[in-house]
Amino acid sequence: MMTMDGRLTIDQRVARSLKGFGLGGTLSLILVLGSVLIGVPIAALIVLVWAWLSYTPLSEIGLKRPKSWLGALVVGVVVGIGLKLLMKSVLLPYLGAPPTNAAFHSYQGDLRGFLIEVPQLIVLVGFAEELVFRGYLINRLQAVFGTSAVAGIAAVIVSAAIFGPLHYFMQGYWGALQATIIGIVFAGAYLLNGQRLWSLIFAHSAFDIFAFWIIYAGMEENFAHLVFP
Repeated sequence: MMTMDGRLTIDQRVARSLKGFGLGGTLSLILVLGSVLIGVPIAALIVLVWAWLSYTPLSEIGLKRPKSWLGALVVGVVVGIGLKLLMKSVLLPYLGAPPTNAAFHSYQGDLRGFLIEVPQLIVLVGFAEELVFRGYLINRLQAVFGTSAVAGIAAVIVSAAIFGPLHYFMQGYWGALQATIIGIVFAGAYLLNGQRLWSLIFAHSAFDIFAFWIIYAGMEENFAHLVFP
């Protein structure tokens, strides 16, 4: 609401600043991306606070109700597992990646560790990373680039260029490369699917859970040599 003399209220001015790319919008973007280095769940929480303060509907950052929850779940799980198989068995071996991921090798044979990771992979990784790097970041990039096809390509490239290298700190070069490729695929799918996040959240969760499962089951090297012995 405006005041009686037609001026914007304080909360309206704050909302306008946060949604634009003035001081408020720029600082909020820096805060979100900077907090990723502490933890993606913290960044996701900041995104939700930003949406509340800026009067941004959650649907505008991808949290639209899917046409079918079951359909989104099934498609997400199939796509997520399929992408992991493609990366682990074809693309990464072709590029010369080592057959095992040293960052998570300690999970081999550790059922308790694997089971503890599963809910974290769903909520703290699948949901949080998709909300931050697809829902929020692409929303902010569209505010700069617009919504044309060329702008969409730019948003995909920039979002993936931020998402992928952040994985270097925990997973090294090959983990960062894989994340960059997945970032391109997921960002493109997000835009082509009417900017809906839920199927991507399910796909991301399935991708990571399957990745941890093959490590736990001691089958990581088998999958890495499935196509290229």
